[in-house]
Amino acid sequence: MKKLLLFLSLSYLLNATGGYDNGSAVGEGKLQLDFTLNPGDVVEYGQSYVTWNYGLSDTLAFHGYGSHEAKGVDQIYYGLKYTFFQNDSWDFSTATGFRHRLEETHIYLPQLLYTYKLANNYDIGGSILNVYDLYDKENLGVTFDIAFRIPFQLSFLQPYVESTKIAFGAFKNASGKTYPTYSIDVKF
Repeated sequence: MKKLLLFLSLSYLLNATGGYDNGSAVGEGKLQLDFTLNPGDVVEYGQSYVTWNYGLSDTLAFHGYGSHEAKGVDQIYYGLKYTFFQNDSWDFSTATGFRHRLEETHIYLPQLLYTYKLANNYDIGGSILNVYDLYDKENLGVTFDIAFRIPFQLSFLQPYVESTKIAFGAFKNASGKTYPTYSIDVKF
């Protein structure tokens, strides 16, 4: 199992694209950061990414991301996420927000974010969202992402963090292209 995780980690590091979001609430006053790195822009379609979730309440969060694409384009997204359903198996959220990329502003609406909880703190999470260009008044399409998250511990971080996970998944953009993804997820 350790060899498989190491192999997957290394292969996904070589194919870095973007982070992802999920349907779980982060909790009031808590911060979750998800990191994806494409060092030196080695993967031409890849991105370096940080995704954040800050709990304004137990069900409402300020969330977003900042990213740098290998082709030199930077973007930022910010919005609000509301978790409307939670039980022992599923979490569902909805969100809306704005992405600034190049000279364009897009609204992500509607969004459905989900988490399916597995045994031993493993989970599967992702999102489905519609991208609309506010300037051109054009629907750009729907994106999908999904990731399998694996909990792990780094002893030197334990006094400072609530949980850490590594995620491996896939992202399909509004143009229909699918890319592998990974992230390191840290909840404070």
